[in-house]
Amino acid sequence: MILTNARVLTFDSANRMLDSGSVEIRADGSIGFVKSGRVRGKDVVDGGGRCLMPALINGHTHLYSTLARGLVRPGPVPADFPAILKKLWWRLDRALNEDDVYYSALIGLIDSAKCGVATVIDHHSSPNACSGSLDRIERAFQKVGLRGATCYETSDRNGRASASEAIRENVRFLERRRTDLVFGAFGLHAAFTLSDRTLRECQEANESLQAAFHVHVAEGPIDRAAVRRLNDAGILNERTIAAHCVHVSAGDRSLLARRGVNVIHNPQSNSNNGVGVADVPALARLGVLVGLGSDGYTPRLWDEVKVAQQLQKLQASDPGAGAPDLLLHNRTIVKKLWGLDLGRIETGARADLQLVDYFPPTPIRPENLASHLLFGIANAPVHSLIVNGRYVVRDRLCVTVDERKLAAQAAVRAKALWERV
Repeated sequence: MILTNARVLTFDSANRMLDSGSVEIRADGSIGFVKSGRVRGKDVVDGGGRCLMPALINGHTHLYSTLARGLVRPGPVPADFPAILKKLWWRLDRALNEDDVYYSALIGLIDSAKCGVATVIDHHSSPNACSGSLDRIERAFQKVGLRGATCYETSDRNGRASASEAIRENVRFLERRRTDLVFGAFGLHAAFTLSDRTLRECQEANESLQAAFHVHVAEGPIDRAAVRRLNDAGILNERTIAAHCVHVSAGDRSLLARRGVNVIHNPQSNSNNGVGVADVPALARLGVLVGLGSDGYTPRLWDEVKVAQQLQKLQASDPGAGAPDLLLHNRTIVKKLWGLDLGRIETGARADLQLVDYFPPTPIRPENLASHLLFGIANAPVHSLIVNGRYVVRDRLCVTVDERKLAAQAAVRAKALWERV
C-alpha cells in the first residue's frame, strides 16, 4: 500500500516535512520509500492533503480502569491519595472478574486507537482474577489490532498468597513466546505496598528473564522512600519503567540517572489526585529519559502534552519553561526496552501511522512545528490509524471491531461491576 497526497511529518533523523508526499507501507508492516510528490498505481490511497505522522505511544496506563468511567464513590470525597487508592482503585481491582478484564482492555484500546495511539504500555491489577489475566489483555490487543506491553501489578496489600500469585502471573506471561504486537514486563505496584521480601522475590524471579520492570515510584508522599528501597532490591536499572517520580529528592534523581531508569510523567493524573508536579526539567538536566503516560486518566495523549507544558510553566513561573520532548522520548524507551523502531516515518521503521484531519492555515516549518502540534494537530480528529501496516481506524471508525456492540456489552458488565464495588 502507498499513502499519497499527504502532508508528511516524518519525525525522522532530519525532521523532514513534505508538503505533499508519499509513503510506502510494505507487506511486512514496515515503511518502504518516503518521498515528495504524488504517485499513481495499484494499492495507492489518497490522503486527501491530511497530515500523516507517526502514531503515538502511551508510556504508562491502566486499561483495567476503563469500566470505572462514571462510577460514583460512596461517602465523602477521599481526603488524600492513600484514601483514593483504598476507597476507589483497590476496591475496583478486587471486584474485577475475567470478563471485566477483557472488556476494560477492549474499550480502553478502542478509545486509544481513535486518539491516534498505536502503542499502549499497560499496568494491570485484578487480585480476584489474576491467573491468566494478562492473556485476556493480550487477546484484547489482538482483537483491536494495537501494539503494546502489559504486566501484572505485584503487591502485598492483599496478602502473601496474592503477591505470590502475581509473581507467577508475570513469570508465566513472560516465559510464553510473545506475538509481534504484544510483549511483557514485570509489574510491581509501589514500594510502600511491597515488603523487602517480596521485592527480593520479584528481582530473583526476573533475574533469568531480564524483563523490564514496570513500577509506580514516589507518586505520593507516602512513597518517598521508593527510590532507595527499589534500588537496594536491585529493581532499578536501564530496563526499568518508573511511573510518576513526583516525590523524589535531589539524591533520588541522581540515583535514577546513574541507574539509567526510564521515568514516565503522568501530569493529568497527578493533578487530579492532588499529589504534586514532577520536576521534569530537573530529571532531564541529569540525563534521565522522561516519557509521557496517562495513568488511565485519558486516552488523549495530546491533552497530557498540553498539561505537562502548562504545569512546568506554572511551577517555574516561567513562560519559556516546558516539557516538549516527552512524546519523542516514548519511542526511545520502547526501542530501548523491546527493540521496536517506532515513532518515525523512515525506511525500515514500523508502519504505525496516523492520518489527521488537519489542514494548516499557516506554514509548517521545523521551527514552528511544536506550535502546530499543540494548537492545531492536537485538536484535530484522527481520520485513520495504521498499526504494523494494517488499518485499525479508517474514516474515524474502528474497523477491526464493532464499537457499538462492544460498548453495549461492556455497559452490562460495568453495571454488575459497580454493584460489587
